[in-house]
Amino acid sequence: MRLFEILLIALNLFLLVLLTFGRLRSKRSAALSAAVSLAVVSLHLALEGYRFQMWPAYMISAALTLHAAFRFSRGNFSGQSPVKRSKLRRTGLAAFLLLYSLLTALPPIALPVPSFEQPTGSYNVGTVQYHWIDHGRKETYENVPGNNRALNIQIWYPADHTEGYPAAPYVADLPVIAEALGRQYGIPKQLFSYFNLVKTYAYQEPPVSKREAAYPVVVFSHGFPGGRYTSTFQTVELASHGFIVVAVEHTLSSFTTVFPGGHYIGLSPNQPKPADISAWDDIINNVWLKDIRFVLNRLDDLNRQDDKKLLTGALDLSRIGMLGHSFGGATAAQALLLDQRVKAAINMDGTFFGKGDLSRGLPRPFLLMSSDLAPQPADASSEPTDSQLAAAGLTREIFDKQLRQIPLRKQKALRNGGRELVIPHATHLSFCDFYLWFPIMVWTNGQTEDPHRTHRAINKATVAFFEEHLGQK
Repeated sequence: MRLFEILLIALNLFLLVLLTFGRLRSKRSAALSAAVSLAVVSLHLALEGYRFQMWPAYMISAALTLHAAFRFSRGNFSGQSPVKRSKLRRTGLAAFLLLYSLLTALPPIALPVPSFEQPTGSYNVGTVQYHWIDHGRKETYENVPGNNRALNIQIWYPADHTEGYPAAPYVADLPVIAEALGRQYGIPKQLFSYFNLVKTYAYQEPPVSKREAAYPVVVFSHGFPGGRYTSTFQTVELASHGFIVVAVEHTLSSFTTVFPGGHYIGLSPNQPKPADISAWDDIINNVWLKDIRFVLNRLDDLNRQDDKKLLTGALDLSRIGMLGHSFGGATAAQALLLDQRVKAAINMDGTFFGKGDLSRGLPRPFLLMSSDLAPQPADASSEPTDSQLAAAGLTREIFDKQLRQIPLRKQKALRNGGRELVIPHATHLSFCDFYLWFPIMVWTNGQTEDPHRTHRAINKATVAFFEEHLGQK
């Protein structure tokens, strides 16, 4: 939680205890408690901003104000002792205070405003967004104009001077996305309304830094589902170290894609079954990899002439790397395998989906970042039982033909000098921002490590890898 949130909750709960047990009976004490509480509320709203998780704390301020008004209308009772109450009533009041304290403290703890650490590089960070249409691929979206594949792109880049430029929102088009998530998944749209309070340390469209003539490029591909913003902890850090980071939002495979004019489309309902490896291979090669190749082509156009007059000539397209999480990590590996423009790639905890031939390994520098899985017991069998397969909806034939390929693909991918790095205490979701959204997920996944510490380890390894292989110092 943020500073004034902690102060407000602690103060208001203390004052609530005094109020409940009759310790604010004089005009002076009632007025002073209300004034102090309202002052802290005002500071919180002015400096940190309103969010719905704080409503129970706001209600205490309102109750203190009403109590003060009541005392002034009824007179001063400071000379009387607090009313004696029976043991049962005191127990009931104590139970009420305990429950209300939990109601006040738990929502802002469980749903905090996500906080990002200040990037460690020497550059400030700018960001800009584009909506690109691939006229070479036909695709029709429900309630959205056009019949071609369309992609949202967000680019983070090194900047020098950001004074006078507005802070970039964490999630662009937040009201539309919140409404879409509500319609698609039944999530109350207020649940993510406070994301507009997130500070990302990026600014909207300042000039690109002139310290270098051009900067290496890292293309980012999110997990399934995800969004172009769901690894902001990493994209901003890379930009601060002198990389231009191009995040691709894969339409129909992201939470929600918002098109110009406010039209939006969510995750496609036509997804393969989890064990249908061949179908997931097809999605990588026929959709996601084509998205990446289209974006690489458009970057060439952007470098020649950016209509926003920001990135013209700023991209060093001879130094392109790729980074991806989960399904996006599989895409990064396939891009490195099949597109010579990609000089180095990182797969963050992704399975090796895709139809490219891995038998000779990956041809250029490759890093697999893996989560820190708990070791299996010594007597554990890697061969699932029939009942385990049935519970997963699998047959022995499907397991033998498809799922046995997964560890073999990993071995092949690392064959030609590829490296694997296990990030201590990391789980699969440590490689994106989700633990910053819902810290309770860290506990439910059995983790005790601070997500920020894990992010620092991931960022350190990512920056070092691309500095080494894309020549950026």
